[in-house]
Amino acid sequence: MDYDRELEHVMMNVRGNMGSITQVVYAANMGKIKLIQFIARMAKKGYLSLKSRNDIEAFSKLSDGKYNIYNIPVSSDICAEQKRLEGLQLELENTKDKAQIKSIKSQMKELEAKMSEASPIEQLKSHGIKNLCVLPKIDGEMNSIQVAVRNRDDQIFKSWFMGHLNRQMSGGEKNINDLKNFTEGNYSIFNLPFEGQELSDVCKDFDTLKINYAIMPDLKIGNNNCQIAVANSDREKFQVWIKMYREDMVQQGKEPGSVYEMDDNSYLNTAIVDTDEYIKKAEPVYQEANEEFEKQSNITISDSFIQKDNCEDFVRLDNDANYEKITINKETLVDNMKNDEFSRKMRNKGFFVSRIPGTYGDNEKKLVLPANNVFVADEGRTYVGFVPKNKPAVILDKNGSIQQAGYEKVHSIYDAVNRNMSQVKAMKMKTPSLSQNKNMNKPKL
Repeated sequence: MDYDRELEHVMMNVRGNMGSITQVVYAANMGKIKLIQFIARMAKKGYLSLKSRNDIEAFSKLSDGKYNIYNIPVSSDICAEQKRLEGLQLELENTKDKAQIKSIKSQMKELEAKMSEASPIEQLKSHGIKNLCVLPKIDGEMNSIQVAVRNRDDQIFKSWFMGHLNRQMSGGEKNINDLKNFTEGNYSIFNLPFEGQELSDVCKDFDTLKINYAIMPDLKIGNNNCQIAVANSDREKFQVWIKMYREDMVQQGKEPGSVYEMDDNSYLNTAIVDTDEYIKKAEPVYQEANEEFEKQSNITISDSFIQKDNCEDFVRLDNDANYEKITINKETLVDNMKNDEFSRKMRNKGFFVSRIPGTYGDNEKKLVLPANNVFVADEGRTYVGFVPKNKPAVILDKNGSIQQAGYEKVHSIYDAVNRNMSQVKAMKMKTPSLSQNKNMNKPKL
């Protein structure tokens, strides 16, 4: 596949006690580098196996850094077995006793055979995805594993993924298969800005309003969002509920969260995990070790990591209902930030900083986005940023204090993207989607 520009050739050569990689890694953005660096550090520390380090290095090269990490719901048994396998691999690497080596290899073979019977990895391989990377299980949660999938295999993966989820879907007034049959597939998926007990309480409202609905599996537990399928015949009732919800939040002095419609592809994208999330959810022992390395690290990011707006990542985000586009003028909102020390440090950590329009002097505020959510447009005169709808945007005041704002507030400040994106549109026509029906009347579940 032709890319608009060559991928950055990034040398990860952090010496000895920095616990990093000693060979060139091809990566599309800083997030991929951080993931490889993190796993290499944990291997250096002795918390993860050298095999895990080598696997992610090899996969990053194989995929040219073009991959997504997905959170896959699985049984607690599979999670425990994956952690046990990593532990055995560590033992194998750290022993020289022949009898012990033989015993460990025997245990690993037995465990791998047991795992293959119900493993989603074996199912994916049988669907034609031979090259993927299972990330080390470090988060302590016992309901999911993380798997890196090449972008070229994304549609095959999502086809399997929806079937995998279909077998687990339940809850609400109807389970998803009942809703599908009841409505002849005529329903839509919505994101709701809460989960857990709050969702259970809201379901009582849906029952009272006699809304036919089904709760979708939560693909990212803990992010304070969930998804629900609603019969299109009950959309009017659901809109009534949205109005009631927003009015209630305002009366409580709270900002209402984002309720928005999404297609099945965007729903599956809620399972995507970025590097910062993967590290943040790691058990304390991993995070503490990583912080030790961070104090010594001098890895930086430059504008060369910002991709153009006709690349595959732009198309993926543009098709994802979980994001909204904004335009950011380079000369007036970005260039004047480059000499700001705090902004420079944020850029070096992989974030894009821009001044929010209409804020100056002591009232100046900055919008902070991940660098891989920002793209160069208009021959370098403009940036296009993607603001997530399902979590607050990060805003900094003049003193660097963190504030948060919903995407609707952020989007209302910035100009909407109205440029001629003929190249992007052409790429969209070539990019298959799980949901060809943009009205979302019949999600292919």
